[in-house]
Amino acid sequence: MASYAILNGQRFDSVGVRYKGNSSYNPTRLKNPLNVKLDYVKSGQQYESFNTLKLSNVFMDPSFLREVLGYHISRQYLPASRANFIRVYINDGYLGLYSNVENTGSDFLSDHFGTSDGSYFQCDRPDVTNTLPGTCPPGNPGSALRYISADSGCYYNSYEKESDAGWSEFLHLMRTLNQDQAKIPEVLNVDRVLWMMALNNVFVNLDSYSGSGHNYLMYESADGRFHSIMWDLNEFYGAFVNAGTMGQLTVQQMRELDPMLHQNNPDRPLISKILSNASYQKRYLAHIKTILEDIQSNQAYENLGIELQNLIRTSVQLDRNKFFSDAAFEQNLKSDFANTGGPNGGKTYPGLVKFTNERKSFLQNHLRLIPSAPIISELKQIPEKVEPNDLVSIIARIQDASHAFLYYRSDKHAEFEFITMNDDGLHDDGQAGDGIYGVRVSMSGQSYLQYYLYAENAQMASLLPTRAAYEFYQINSQLTNIEQGAILINELLASNQNGALDEQGEYEDWMELYNTTDRDISLKGLHLSDNPDNALKYALPDTIIHAKSYLIVWADEDGKDSGIHANFKLSKSGETVKLYNADSSLISGLTFPELSDDESFGLCNAIGQKFTNPSFNSANHCTTATTDQTKDLEWLIFPNPNKGWFQVEWKDRWQGVMEIRSVHGNLIWQQNIQSEVNEKLELHLQDWPCGIYVVSMRNSIGITNQRFILTR
Repeated sequence: MASYAILNGQRFDSVGVRYKGNSSYNPTRLKNPLNVKLDYVKSGQQYESFNTLKLSNVFMDPSFLREVLGYHISRQYLPASRANFIRVYINDGYLGLYSNVENTGSDFLSDHFGTSDGSYFQCDRPDVTNTLPGTCPPGNPGSALRYISADSGCYYNSYEKESDAGWSEFLHLMRTLNQDQAKIPEVLNVDRVLWMMALNNVFVNLDSYSGSGHNYLMYESADGRFHSIMWDLNEFYGAFVNAGTMGQLTVQQMRELDPMLHQNNPDRPLISKILSNASYQKRYLAHIKTILEDIQSNQAYENLGIELQNLIRTSVQLDRNKFFSDAAFEQNLKSDFANTGGPNGGKTYPGLVKFTNERKSFLQNHLRLIPSAPIISELKQIPEKVEPNDLVSIIARIQDASHAFLYYRSDKHAEFEFITMNDDGLHDDGQAGDGIYGVRVSMSGQSYLQYYLYAENAQMASLLPTRAAYEFYQINSQLTNIEQGAILINELLASNQNGALDEQGEYEDWMELYNTTDRDISLKGLHLSDNPDNALKYALPDTIIHAKSYLIVWADEDGKDSGIHANFKLSKSGETVKLYNADSSLISGLTFPELSDDESFGLCNAIGQKFTNPSFNSANHCTTATTDQTKDLEWLIFPNPNKGWFQVEWKDRWQGVMEIRSVHGNLIWQQNIQSEVNEKLELHLQDWPCGIYVVSMRNSIGITNQRFILTR
């Protein structure tokens, strides 16, 4: 249904709201999981770049912490959703505290994989049961990637397609996984799967592939490989007890769960087929050891759990629709909670800290994890400063290893290639047999090289950095940075309905770059982004923008199309787009407000202006005189400190976005401003907590001025 929502004081009209969930949904309950789409009717409507809220009702978690902590931990090792807590009110009545999980939609995919138009599947049964073709083999194939037929119809009750197309690619993945193990790396990011399995096993997350064989996502990136994505972590830390072939486990059995669970189970090919490879098995065990070391250094995440518990305590206490008592909430972070009723009847929920420490102790003493692993140290590169076409030597001391490899790439979304490292005295590695390994690799004209080291012996493996391949080292070549303002994001259009067509004959959003200089400029090493946390989101191709000329970048997420197509779309409700050098230094930025269909926004003498007649790939149709906003803005805040109200006065004519944030970065207030000389704005803050706030003025080309205010 369409409705309106207010999120932290900001109103969103015509949002979409529906229930979600499987076992967590029950029509007789008041507190059910919710899916809220802010852009359900109004395209581009979003809150701080998010257009969807995935609200879970904390159905199986006395601690309220499992989902948020689970995603926090997972994000240390692989792409995973961000998660937080939201107090939910319906018609002004407090429904309760929910956990909110970042939607794994197009923005998430573009941020982490560089595209969002690949084959994409939720590996779980769909909400609606389908009638399958009569030629399908009997029985339910499940959602664990077992290959039973070349007919995609036989899988319609086991997987839900999230992309427009993709069944042929998904069937190819399953067929290769089950029948052609040598080619698995061609269709699957194996390391990503191993990290997912390691996390599921260590934290006994059995409502997943590793237990009941479902509840995960598979996405195909532009290189044809599928990537596993963790999903639905509300029963992290042993709250779900179905281990598949082992049946229902007791808490003691979960504490002592075998790290090689399903190693020989044909119904779990993602585990059994991959772990039949000795090197993959060693890498998997190395990942488990890394997770255990991080558990120890983070004191089983107890401090973070306490911090979150203190944050939500009042909201939990006021939640009259929660499924467990206040005492259970207080107890379950550190201790087991035994329940005789609740949503799942009699059951013991392991204490998060206690369970983690017991799991760590068991695994560290497991026969498969006791053997010594290689030791990698004293890493260095020669030369330290690198030109784009240099050969680079990577050197390290490696002990107790039979083989060592350098994994490297020059595109952050590409697969890592590997090359053998040698201790032969011929690769800048000193004397042969001295324990120093080296290898030479070419920068190949690229702006950067990403790499990590892998070494193994007969029983174990080691990686450097230990969280590779999600973490890695990077060598940046000495490319000459483009100075700020040399290229401008000159104009953009966020809802193209009847305007210019791209190379495929489609109406797509676009951004127009303009070279302000008298020289041709290579775009190699430059990046566009709509996400301040991911400055290098889209790498522009190796092409030239000529002096005093324009270049169009389509903002349509169609990375597989010919032409220049960014891996993000523009938000019709307004956002900021920036152009960066490879070292994340800013070249240009453009902040635009909410736009109508076929309405563009661009620069006129450095001030942003809307255009009902867009000037695609040409000079902007400026109709009003403007002032230069590249100079420092003169503005005043008074009184400061204040007791609940203050005024802002602009000494110059100014146009842009005014924001007020807490010192922790949380957005409190935001408004588009178009001020005249000496214009004043009065704001009242009586409902705000006393403290320090940051007031920012950001204009259309990304220049920001800030002041601090103190409310007493």
